Amino acid sequence: MQVALSEDQVLLQDTLERVFREHSTGARIRAAEEQGFDPVLWTVLVQQGLPMLRAPEQDGGASLMHAVVAAEQSGRHLASVPLVEAMVANRLLAGLGDAGRKLLDECTAGRSTATLALADLRGRGVQLVPGGAAATHVVCLAGDEVRVLRKRDIPPLKLHGDVGGAKIDLAAIKEAELSVKGARSLYEAALEEWKVLNAARVLSAGRKAVENAAAYACEREAFGRKIGEYQAVSHALADAVADMDGGRMLVWRTVDRIARRADDAAALISMAAWWAGHAARPAAIKAMRIFGGYGMAMEYDAQLYYRKINAWSLLAGNGKAELLRAADRLWGGAKAALPEAGTPEQVGVDFDWGADANAAAQRMRDFAKRLDVKKQERFNRDSLDGFDREVYKELAREGLLYPDFPKDVGGPGLSLLASAAVYEVQVSELGWHMLASNATEMIGKIVYHFGSEEAKREILPKVVAGETYCSLGYTEPTNGSDIFAVHTSARRETDAPGSDWIINGQKMFTSVGHLADYSLMITRTAPDKYKGVTVFIAPLRQPGYDFTEIKTIGAERTNVTFYRELRVPDRYRVGEVNGGVKVMAAALTLEQSGGDNYIAGMRLLLRDALAWANEKNPNFDGDKPIDNEDVRTTLAETAVRLNVGIALSRFCYWAYDSGKGKKGFGPMAKLFCSESYLSTSHALLAAMAPESLEIGYDGPGMIEWLARRSIPPTIYGGTSEVQRSIVAEAVLGLPRTR
Repeated sequence: MQVALSEDQVLLQDTLERVFREHSTGARIRAAEEQGFDPVLWTVLVQQGLPMLRAPEQDGGASLMHAVVAAEQSGRHLASVPLVEAMVANRLLAGLGDAGRKLLDECTAGRSTATLALADLRGRGVQLVPGGAAATHVVCLAGDEVRVLRKRDIPPLKLHGDVGGAKIDLAAIKEAELSVKGARSLYEAALEEWKVLNAARVLSAGRKAVENAAAYACEREAFGRKIGEYQAVSHALADAVADMDGGRMLVWRTVDRIARRADDAAALISMAAWWAGHAARPAAIKAMRIFGGYGMAMEYDAQLYYRKINAWSLLAGNGKAELLRAADRLWGGAKAALPEAGTPEQVGVDFDWGADANAAAQRMRDFAKRLDVKKQERFNRDSLDGFDREVYKELAREGLLYPDFPKDVGGPGLSLLASAAVYEVQVSELGWHMLASNATEMIGKIVYHFGSEEAKREILPKVVAGETYCSLGYTEPTNGSDIFAVHTSARRETDAPGSDWIINGQKMFTSVGHLADYSLMITRTAPDKYKGVTVFIAPLRQPGYDFTEIKTIGAERTNVTFYRELRVPDRYRVGEVNGGVKVMAAALTLEQSGGDNYIAGMRLLLRDALAWANEKNPNFDGDKPIDNEDVRTTLAETAVRLNVGIALSRFCYWAYDSGKGKKGFGPMAKLFCSESYLSTSHALLAAMAPESLEIGYDGPGMIEWLARRSIPPTIYGGTSEVQRSIVAEAVLGLPRTR
């Protein structure tokens, strides 16, 4: 797995950033608005060979991922040039024989500029052609024939975003400079490439709009505070940046899948094209509104981003058609001509788990085949905790319970990616809960890094063997997600160093508390909120510990747990006395490290919703629900959000595995994936009503169950509001709001 730009892609990005920073200033963009074209900037790009970036490899062209980098920078800087269109059109020209290559030479020298029409002229003779204002030639489709038309002089066209489009009557141009029959597939591949690059352009513009708003929110004051301190501001921007970064990862993963000629590549293109506009347009509005009245003023850049994002994302028409096209490609057997992306090595980005991780995942599948899969699935559905001690012990013996636990404590010692791949099989393919092992794995890692040697020797071998389980003692009746407002007290029995601690208090929502042998507990040991907390791995199988069951709307069990004079020897202290913040920071990073649990929920949603949608249904006049446009749209949006979540979560795993993880990465994935799980489950609940009101085990009944289960994930592990605050601060640099 490699979810980062290569050295030459970074060099290209940095070069373009400098070029656009110099030549695509606010003043230059405004000066170019009448035509939507900056000839000076275009000359600079032509001299550097950028419009030829996607020429065939033998002509010095680069991979599709390199073109994505260029598209991102052109969008980020609102470049008034048809770089995306020219890159695509020039590659298409190279495939049109000697005449096409002759015109390509003209474009290389800057004497001509080619662009791409987005629809068959036989069905739409008059078209809004992107880049048409600057182009001398338009490459278009006429049935099975690709034509290159010389553009006539036409009056300037004022457009919503001044993006340099032109309305051209292509059907009226009877003489083509070049006409190639049987080249439809070449054109269709070029159109798919344009969708990918345009999505990259739109999402990058949206990201920059959000960054600009965040910078302003750090400066502007209202009511005596920076406006970025208000959650109404910071949380809106956190949602927007999660949508933009998730979309960016979706585009990157799409390029990776195209390079591998994967079965889902065509569908991912349509997903990325739809998501870019769907997410970036509201993000641009949010960003503009942060500036207040100034955002409406034409001399401010906020409205520039809003208009150009709108225009770029709507050039091909209403995005709903692309969403339905994604559905056709996923479930209707529709095919598409894929662009040549380059080899996977040339593309560079790689979202696959890797050979070792895939092998571990296959071992997990093979293990599951030895069980009664249907019985296990029913057990996981009916039980409140999904805990099967004997199955977990077998998993431990196979090295599949905690695959990345270190070998020096008896663990398998596999990579984080292998562990993630195994977990994906467990929760996404098999539908297992894994709650007890999740909590225990996280706590075991905290003990490994911060615990005493005695605690490690006692606890970790039993954890690795699947014999011991742990709970999280964080939340209390009065503090919710504010875990450092802890009241549960820990006092030394005597003043002697190393003496036992006595714990008194109460914890709420202690999942696994009824199964656990130990609890990772945060306690109050001094008055200061942050400098007065200490963490223990408290043994629970002793007098002084008790619990009461809580059943949740998500058909899960949690507990209220009570600690009355609970004796904890000092060897169970984790970290320094009053140094619990450091330990908890590591624990929360592990807990908020990705969105795989919620991705699993969306996978199950799609599985059962599709099974229902493909059966004839009297509520749909005896037709299959999937033939209903509203149902297809809801299913398709679920698939899009699932794939954005997959891309974003895999980026997080790569970042943490490669030592490049940052504080905001995990919370962003948790925020996006949990909120998407919630929204898609309830959209499907509505789409399948009234059947989905009946509690059951498959189809609509499964959707009903998942809709209820989707609510707690936006609360536990830190509410979505907490995640938004973390993302706002760590990703966008906004001031603290909590």
